[in-house]
Order: sequence, then C-alpha cells, then structure tokens
Amino acid sequence: MTKSVLVIALSLMLLYLVATGCASDLNEQTGGEIAVITTTYPLTYFTERIGGNRVVVTQLVKPGVEAHDFEPAPSDIRAITNSYVFIYNHPAFESWALNAATASNSGSDSQTVIVQTINLETTGEDHGRQAVDDSNFDPHVWLNPVKAQEQAGRILSALIEVDPDGATIYVRNADALEVELRALDDLTSKKLSNCELGSVVVSHLAFGHMADRYDFDQIGLTGLSPEFERGPSQLVKVLEEIGELGIKHILQEPIVSDRLAETVAGETGAELLTLHPLEVRTSDEASKGVNYIDIMKSNGDAVSTALRCS
Repeated sequence: MTKSVLVIALSLMLLYLVATGCASDLNEQTGGEIAVITTTYPLTYFTERIGGNRVVVTQLVKPGVEAHDFEPAPSDIRAITNSYVFIYNHPAFESWALNAATASNSGSDSQTVIVQTINLETTGEDHGRQAVDDSNFDPHVWLNPVKAQEQAGRILSALIEVDPDGATIYVRNADALEVELRALDDLTSKKLSNCELGSVVVSHLAFGHMADRYDFDQIGLTGLSPEFERGPSQLVKVLEEIGELGIKHILQEPIVSDRLAETVAGETGAELLTLHPLEVRTSDEASKGVNYIDIMKSNGDAVSTALRCS
C-alpha cells in the first residue's frame, strides 16, 4: 500500500469512527430509543403510554419534589439538549421552561422539538373562590380527563414529527390511552352524581378543571400555588363557610405541608382526606408503580366522600 493510499484509508476510517461514534453516543443516551424529557408526572405517563418501547422518558421534577418550587440544574439543560423532544405544560406552571428550551437549542446542530401541551387562556372562574392574581390561570388541566386527551394529542403529534416510522404504533397507543381516559371520565362522572354538597375545601386551588368538569366548587386554603397563604380574615371566612355548608372533610394534597389543613380540621372537627394534584407522584407511589389512572380514581373517591355523593 502506497503512502497516499494509506493516508486516504486512514482518513476514511477516521470519518467512519466519528460517524459511528456519534451514533454510539446517541444509542448510549437513548438505548436506541427516542429520548424525551418531560417536566411533570402526567406528561411522563402520557408520553410513555403513547411512545411505548420506542421512547425513553426522563422526568425532570422527581417524585416527592414540590413542582412549584422546581428550578432546572445545568445537568437538566444538558438533558434537554441531548433529547429529541422536550415536553412541558405551560409557562404559568413551569416559568423556567421556555428559557431552558431556548438555552438547550442555542448553538446546537440538532434542534430539540419543544412541546407546550396546554393552550390556556382562563379557567374555572366560577369554581374557585380565591382572590389572587393568577386565579383565572390554572394549568392543572390533567385533572380533567377530557383536557388530558388534548395534552396527549400534542404529545402524539410531536412523537410522529421526530419519528415518523413509529407513527402507526404511536397512533394505536394514543387511541388505547384515549379509551382509558374516556372510561375514567365516565367513572368519575358517575361517582360525583347525586351529591348532598356542592363544595369541597382543598389545600390549594389546583382543582379548577376537575371542578368545572364535574360541577362542584372548590374553596381553597391557599391559592393556585401552595405557598400563597391566606390572611386571618380570609381563613375566618373559610371557617364560616365550612360551618354554614356542613362540610365535614378537608382535602389535603400528599406532598406539601399539611399544617394549615390540620389546623382548619382541628378548628372545625373535619376529617382530612387526600386529594392529589398529580404534578408529581410521592416517592412511595413511584416505587409501587401507582399510576395516573390509579390516582385519578382515588381522587374521584375522595371528592365523592367530601361531597357526600350517593
């Protein structure tokens, strides 16, 4: 072999190693699957159900972490950069998401597909009695199975965009998920019919979409963010409403502090029940494989008990 031929051969080999090295890096990151980054648990659940074994999903807000307080670390930005798809809810919930997505795509040759799953203007004015600035901007749409289907539809479109070869599988899986969400909606509607009460007391006003769908009111101990504490005069009003309406249960979410709910329950003799906003699962729920459908069914049971439905 002459020197020039040897140089050409070595050059071609180097190019091959670079190309296969990039493919190897991608396979190491994704296991040969489509790498997707999600922010919260409902998006993870919908993506895994639709994507099946063609996707590998990484959720940024880990189980047991209060989602309202989450801020991405540099490693999270790198994860978004290395993904095919980044899925979030809405800037009203993840105020950092657009900046993170912009940073991840800045200077990158391969652009991550960014998916905002909520097209949201207003929500639940008639079903949330809490005078706060963001009271008409509730991003917790996944608590209404019908609106959850809209989120799933946007995820489906994104997966088909980045992986058209998997379109048939994605559509089939999305259809199966829609059947389950419709069945969940029917079941919850039946659970929340023929109720003695029309209002529930919740630890924070995260349940406007659920309230709209199933026709009940929520009275919040705090606002849309659990950190928004009510003043003494507002809490007195809540205590009065509890007595006037004959409310016997306080619906407390499982991750944030239950100090305020326990105080109100102690003052009124009400019982605490768990109502899950489903932003993230608890560590125990995640380890046991408790999923979105399971938790939503439990939510329906809790609201049914609080409303005293037959």
